Parts: sequence; structure tokens; C-alpha cells
Amino acid sequence: MTMLSRIGLALCALVAVPSFTQAADSLEARVIVKLKASSVLKQIQAVGRVETLGARMGLRTHMVSQPGRDLHVMRASGLTSEALAARLTGDADVEYAVPDRIKKISALPNDPLYGFQWYLQAPDTTRLAATNAQAAWDMTSGSSKVVVAVVDSGVRFDHEDLAPRLVAGYDFITDDLNANDGQSGRDADASDPGDYVSAADRNNAALTALCGTLSVQGSSWHGTQVAGILAAETNNSRGIAGMAGATRVLPVRVLGKCGGFDSDIIAGMRWAAGLSVPGVPSNPTPARVINLSLAGAGTCSAAYRSAIAEIRAAGTLIVAAAGNRSGAVNEPANCPGVLAVAGIRHVGTKVGYSSHGVEVGISAPAGNCVNVQVGQTCLFPFINPTNQGSTSPAANTYTGTGDSTVGTSFAAPLVAGTAALMLAANPALTETDVGALIKSSATPFPLDSTLPTCPLTSADGQCNCTTTTCGAGMLNTGSAVTAAVAAANPSVSIGVAASRVVGTAFSLDGGGSAATGGARLVAWKWIQISGPGSGSFSSDSIAAPSFTAPVAGTYVVGLTVTDDSGRQGTGQGTFEVQSVAAKSSGGGGGALDPASLMSFLALAALTAGRRLKG
Repeated sequence: MTMLSRIGLALCALVAVPSFTQAADSLEARVIVKLKASSVLKQIQAVGRVETLGARMGLRTHMVSQPGRDLHVMRASGLTSEALAARLTGDADVEYAVPDRIKKISALPNDPLYGFQWYLQAPDTTRLAATNAQAAWDMTSGSSKVVVAVVDSGVRFDHEDLAPRLVAGYDFITDDLNANDGQSGRDADASDPGDYVSAADRNNAALTALCGTLSVQGSSWHGTQVAGILAAETNNSRGIAGMAGATRVLPVRVLGKCGGFDSDIIAGMRWAAGLSVPGVPSNPTPARVINLSLAGAGTCSAAYRSAIAEIRAAGTLIVAAAGNRSGAVNEPANCPGVLAVAGIRHVGTKVGYSSHGVEVGISAPAGNCVNVQVGQTCLFPFINPTNQGSTSPAANTYTGTGDSTVGTSFAAPLVAGTAALMLAANPALTETDVGALIKSSATPFPLDSTLPTCPLTSADGQCNCTTTTCGAGMLNTGSAVTAAVAAANPSVSIGVAASRVVGTAFSLDGGGSAATGGARLVAWKWIQISGPGSGSFSSDSIAAPSFTAPVAGTYVVGLTVTDDSGRQGTGQGTFEVQSVAAKSSGGGGGALDPASLMSFLALAALTAGRRLKG
């Protein structure tokens, strides 16, 4: 068997990049074309120019309008605008061809305090760390099917900006003195009664024996603030916009007057993920994401390691604040499998108080009050739902634009909210997928030449982040959701037969294309994007057609696949078609390839000349 016959049926894979497209049977291309100054087509009417360009490609094209003297808008059916533009670009009369795309209003939330939420907006030169959530909202408004657990101090269920987004949670605080809710042990009420410490509390021997030394403080309403950053109702003409839109929040109360015990936190985490906890009813709304805006010193214990492994096996992503101690990452953020979040300033450098280290997976805005002059009001705080009560609950309200509401506690829900948006856009993503895409879509850290590089810090704790101290980069919600959407589309693979000769049908194969998330492919659409002549497919709507090329040269074909959920992916393959079949190096017959044929003819001519002279 000759080498040619051995490889004749082989298929070589060509790289195909997935992208978005319309359904294959409804493709409609619309392109803006500019003719070259030297184009002979200018001698005929504009309609004729468009029709002539289409005829050269074997397409029926129509002119839509003329934006300028040498500009033409043309339409064609059966291919994408990108594919038509690519084919036109290769025409000798065309200076350029670009898709005629639609622009839409970028709707901003009507929440009155949104203008102060700098961390959700598009980044600019003064706010490099802004997450660009606006871009993500153009792709998804979140989903009520996605639940994020806020394992924290409980929430105010009556807050106007939170009530529509909350589901029934649970209170896991076992010690009544710490719980401060007038109920005995764990209960089904995750409301936050206030975590204040009064002078009487500080002198309470039983409480100090339980909690250690206490300082007098007002109620923080911490869980309400965290839940608001995550999913305050958006477009309700009230308060702020939540990162995750329609996402629902599962409040899990684990923090009281003196914080929370690991045992209560671990129980709350497990229950949030849908795992059983003795003595507690099963969770009817398990969370896909758990937010932990809590931290404590120490290395990751075996108890946390075990619980986190179980939770991840259940398919739940854990997002945790790195801590506000400036040094090493705190527990549980330093545990394997947790997406730890460090805090950065508005300009992208590590904020002074944020913990940092190799355990960090991503950095996000944490708020900062480092201003030009000491004594100014806080310039970059978080605006959060809260309560006016200094001890027990009073009227609900919002933190002010000058309040010092900062901390990695507020960076974590930005990441958890991003994860929720990604799952809304692509429910098939696993917790591993979500974490990986958040990291791979991150914006690189900027460099401030006046600051040292982490772990070295300036006097106020700032430093230039690196990927070994602050994670993969700065959270980019828009890019993360884009990546999630792209991952939902089918992948496209195009194979082409090894032997490709003019006038002879050879095989194309899109059988390696695949749907995602349990979907199946239901439609295929082949087109020729470019080439020296218009080839033909045996069928343009099957997985593996044959293709016949009329002229030798380089051809580009495109394939669009559609799955049973209506998602599409496109890809293209490039290959050479020879004028005659290539001859193998073995002993069998077969035509020579063009280069070998020229060498053979030259040698034959030289030999013939010698014979004549002899």
C-alpha cells in the first residue's frame, strides 16, 4: 500500500474557535463595504456594484443603503455578517468590509444611590479596580433559580431593598448569650437582632467567660450590608443596585455578640449547601454559592478542610474574605478549595488593611478612605443597606457616602455575586468552572512606581499586587460573565480529508463538534468563507459533507452548529486544494505534487539535452 493510499482517508483536525451566531437556518448577513479608489466597479451604479461583488462569491446580495459615496451596505442570506465581511475583504476591489452591527442603549439601574456605587461601574483611569458589572448586566439580569448563602450575622428581613430577594434561612448560634435573640439554641429565624455590646455586657461574667474580653460597640448589621452588596433589589427606584440582580439570598446566622464559633459556622456552611445537620430540618433551597465575610487567625483546621471538601463535592462554591489583618490570609479563606478574596483600593493596589498571600484567588474592591489629606470624608466607601438602630433594630436605611464602610467583608460578596451571574448565564458550570473562569477573566494588576511590591508594604500597608500575593488579578465581572456565556455554547471542530484535489469531492467532518451541559447538537450549517473559486458542498446541513473545489488554492469554510437549547457555536477551517494529487514517497503510483512535478520536468529536460548532445 502506498503512503498516499494509507493517508487518503485520514482526517486532520483544524482549530475552530466558538463564537455567538444566529440559528443556522435564519442567518442574515449585513455588511458595510468600501471600494478602493482604483476600483473599476465605480463605473457602474451602486446597486450593480453590490450585485457584482455577490456574484463573484456565488451569493445573491442586495444593497441596503449608501452611508457615503464609496460606502455600501449589503445583505445576503445563509451566512453570518462576519463570514460575509471575511469573504469580501479578499476581493481586489474592496478596501474594507465590516459587519453592520446593532448598538443598543446600555441601561443603567434606576436605583438612586447607584451613582455612588463606583465599584460596580466601568473602570476608568481613576477607578481602575471597578468591576464593570454594567457589562455583565447587558448579558444577564441574574436568576431567581440561583441561591447564594450569606453565612453571617443574619439579616433584616424587613429592609425594603432586601425583602424581595430573601428566602427563609436558619439561625445556627447555639449559645443563647451570644445569640441575643431571646430564643433557645438554634432556630428557624435568621433575623439579625443586633450584635451590640453594652457596658452591662462587658461586665457580664457569663458572657465574657464565653466570649473573652469584649469592647462596647453598636450593632453592625453586617449580614444585611453583605446581603445588600450581593443582591439588593435592582431597578426598584430605591437605594442601591445589588451585584447579582435576581439572585436569591439564603441568610444563615452564625455571628452574634462575640462573633461566631467554628462549630456553628461549619454547621451553617454544610446546611447552606444542602448537607444534613443533626437536629436541623433539611434546607429546601440549597445554595450554589456560599459567601463567608468572616475571618479569624490561624491555619486551616481539619474541621474546616473536611466540611469544605463535602460542600465542594455537593457542587457549591465557597467565597471567603481574606481578612483585614494586613498580614497572612485568615481562616477559612486560607483553606484549600476556597476562593479567597483580597481587598484592593480604587486604583488597584492592595488596600492597607487587607490580608494577602498565596492562598488568595482573586482581588476585588474593598473600599478605602486613603485620601489626599487626612481628615477628609471617606472617598471610596460602600453604600449598603443597614439599620439605624445602635442596639436593637430601628428604621431601615443605608450607609452614607462619607461613612467608613470598608473591608474585605465587602469585597467577597462582589465575587460571590459575580459567580451568581455566571451561573444564571450558564447553569451547567461546576463550582470548579466558576472559580477558574473568575480567575482567568481577571484584569491584570496595575503598577504604582511609588509603592513597594507585596509582601513589602508602605507605611499605610499599601503595595503593588502580584499573582502570588493577591490572586489572579482584579475581579472583572463583565469578562467573567462573558466567559460563562461562551462556555455554554457548543464547541466546533472541523476535520478535512488529507487528499484534496481540484474537481474531486473530498470529506469534511464536523462530527467532533460537541454541545455542553447535557444538550445535544440538532443542526449543522456549512458555508464557504473564502477561496479562489466557489466550491460546492454535497449538503450544507449535515455533520460530514463532501466539498468540491473548482480551482486550486487556499479555502476557508465555516461551520455553525446548534444545540437543542438553541445555543450556537461557529468555527472555521483553512486548507489547501492541489491541482493534481500528491505522489507518495513509496513505491506505488500516484500523481506528483506541484513542486515535485516541476523538479521532475526540469530533470527530464536536462537529461534529454545531454542525450541529444551524446
